[in-house]
Amino acid sequence: MERKGLLKNKPYLYLICSQIVSSLGDWLDTLALLALVALKWEATPFEMTGVGLCMLAPMVVLGPIAGIFADRYERKTMMIISDVFRCLLVLSFVFTTELWQLYILLMLKSAFASLFVPAKNGKLKEIVPEEDMQAAMSISGMIDSGSKIIGPMISGLIVSLIGIQWAFYLDATTFILSAFLLIGVPRRVRVVKNPVEEMSSVRSRNQMLQGLKEGFNIFKNLPILLFGLIVLSVTILVVQLADTQLMILLRGVEGINPVDLSGYAIAANGVGMFIMSLFFSKRKIHSTVSWMAVGAFGLGLAFIAGGLSVQLSALLIVILFPFIFLFSGFAIDAIIVPFQVSVQKNTPVEYSGRVFGTINSMTTLASLIGMVSGGFLAEIFGVANAYIISGSLLVLVGIIVYTMKYRFEGRDYHAKGKRGLQGETPL
Repeated sequence: MERKGLLKNKPYLYLICSQIVSSLGDWLDTLALLALVALKWEATPFEMTGVGLCMLAPMVVLGPIAGIFADRYERKTMMIISDVFRCLLVLSFVFTTELWQLYILLMLKSAFASLFVPAKNGKLKEIVPEEDMQAAMSISGMIDSGSKIIGPMISGLIVSLIGIQWAFYLDATTFILSAFLLIGVPRRVRVVKNPVEEMSSVRSRNQMLQGLKEGFNIFKNLPILLFGLIVLSVTILVVQLADTQLMILLRGVEGINPVDLSGYAIAANGVGMFIMSLFFSKRKIHSTVSWMAVGAFGLGLAFIAGGLSVQLSALLIVILFPFIFLFSGFAIDAIIVPFQVSVQKNTPVEYSGRVFGTINSMTTLASLIGMVSGGFLAEIFGVANAYIISGSLLVLVGIIVYTMKYRFEGRDYHAKGKRGLQGETPL
């Protein structure tokens, strides 16, 4: 797939460079948090679940609302504000001494992150033409997965050699650099006919509710996107049943370093995602549902293998875990990239903020439910069994999704959705 047009698109390059440093910083932050809470503070499975809840809960409430603001206000400004405040909050992690303090800071950081996501995706829709969109989304996926490779490695070295707090300092620096890069991104392309009316409508509660309804109506009129969102949310829910318990799973195995192996596993997962994103950048996606079904099935197998592998010797676990997570990286991107490409291509630019805000809220809600369920499963059945149960559920999801492929990708049904959006759209 040709990408020369993207490489000549300066606004896109500024935006994507901002994503590079911001994504890298996120992974520096994540592994340091896991080490701080799971190892230094010796958190229980439920306390680890609390960390995840605080990181995601604000996005459930604020996601659709942030999407409305991303459609009505300047997206560039929203992204810069989000970066600056997240920098300050990450710096505050260094001074926490109790878990409840960290919970509060994580919720505030999540609130500002919820502003960034729909604004960034909306800005991408503004500055990238439709013919380059699949390549742009694939490159975005490659950056996220590449950060997942490099970030944990750097974070693991920093945590091991000079301390957890330095990972937070470096993460804060990446947010500032991201904000400076965003200065090169142009302001909104769309012209607002009546700015006063736009401003007043945001302040109106009725207009806010109407904005939320408009975001959901996009999915209502494109059933293939609604089905994709449901599949993505269910997949994320099941993944989170066990994903937040990784460090606890590994700390129960004698003879391995949980921080190092977690870093290797996360990096291997990033390699898999990077390779899959590169694959999608060169190959046209013909069936979104088929790819999502294959991804869910493969991810389920990876989780089952992860749960079973902890019964092996420490040496075999160290060897197998990176390969298991490499395979899971292939599967994850097989779900995410086709869905995101489909959404970007089918969503009008003036509604992109609301649509991605809705997606962010729904997937975050799925993550929260999965985290809570995972905590219960880990406490009742053990962490290894939680992985096996989660994987089995994902395999089942993949089978069900594939059997429904023709219902949701049939010519008549898909065309009906397009007519609903482009013709008698109730937006």
